Amino acid sequence: MNPEFAYHELNELYRTLMARAGGGLRNSYTWGAIHAAHLARMLGYQRLSLLEFGVAGGRGLLALERVAALVGTHWGIDIEVYGFDTGVGLPKPVDYRDLPNLWTEGQFPMDRKKLEARLERAHLVIGPIADTLSGFLGRDPAPIGFVSIDLDLYSSTRDALELLEASETRLLPRILCYFDDIQGFTFSEFNGERLAIHEFNERHGRRKLSLIHGMRHFVPPEESQSQWVELFYMAHLFDHSRYNDFDGLLRRTRLDI
Repeated sequence: MNPEFAYHELNELYRTLMARAGGGLRNSYTWGAIHAAHLARMLGYQRLSLLEFGVAGGRGLLALERVAALVGTHWGIDIEVYGFDTGVGLPKPVDYRDLPNLWTEGQFPMDRKKLEARLERAHLVIGPIADTLSGFLGRDPAPIGFVSIDLDLYSSTRDALELLEASETRLLPRILCYFDDIQGFTFSEFNGERLAIHEFNERHGRRKLSLIHGMRHFVPPEESQSQWVELFYMAHLFDHSRYNDFDGLLRRTRLDI
């Protein structure tokens, strides 16, 4: 990796944290958290939020709060972690867009008391996303820089993406978005999470979700063939007042002629 790119430094940090955790982290969450924190640091933010939509048993949320602690300590940023879930498993699929051939009501339930006893810094937001998201945004969370969406259903994903309509005070100008259910099975542009992404882009002129093309060339080489690398989108908030500010991914150099 060209050292003029910040990816070289960020990939080394990724390797360090993954090794230090001894298997307690998720590759995708670690990469996403590092890049979100890097952008926040470059723009001068002192606070950052990382979100998981679809907590279920909680293994992902536990991994997210762990990497938040490591990254926050490394760069001196206060990182908040939130997990959204109904608490009782998947809602009932509404129609074909929710892929009822794959998902059923009540799948992936949560043992809330058991999970809360293990959480150290993450906060649960329990209830249907359509009912809880606006209240969450009204509680002054730190600006959001990474979002994992593992909601399975089109309808739930559609509701979660309303997050990207929030005031810029709640969002970084670019947000790393990990979508768990967009490959294989019977997923398509016409159902599930991919349909929710498409419809979001159709509805918004200056806020867009775009696949991070060629990402495998920018992660550590040993991760280049991993499936998680192909599941990342970036939310671009073109109307954000900080969108055009230098983000440090490409180091600025002077050429002596």
